[in-house]
Amino acid sequence: MTAEKRKTHRLRLNIEAVCQGEGRFFKAYVVDISPGGLKMESQTRLENGEELKFTVEWKNPLKLEGVVRWIKKEGLHYLYGVQFTNLNEKQDAGIREITQDVFWKNYGG
Repeated sequence: MTAEKRKTHRLRLNIEAVCQGEGRFFKAYVVDISPGGLKMESQTRLENGEELKFTVEWKNPLKLEGVVRWIKKEGLHYLYGVQFTNLNEKQDAGIREITQDVFWKNYGG
């Protein structure tokens, strides 16, 4: 996915996520986020189209689901573009809270 196709601006951050995909658990780091998805970094190899469940810790734990849309190998780790799926109102509100907090921290003066 190129930047031109992205509907919303992603905000940079670095928070740990505990992930589950294909029956395995692993850690990843969320390096940027937007209302529609996020980019994560991990040493675990995933497949394009793989469905994930993951929890990020912000003010409260936020459990999310998504699907891997792109993969980029960098050295010994991988970067993944993950599109959120099946968001309920509470999850949507949690993502908005993270993006607003990060925006104001980085750009709010």
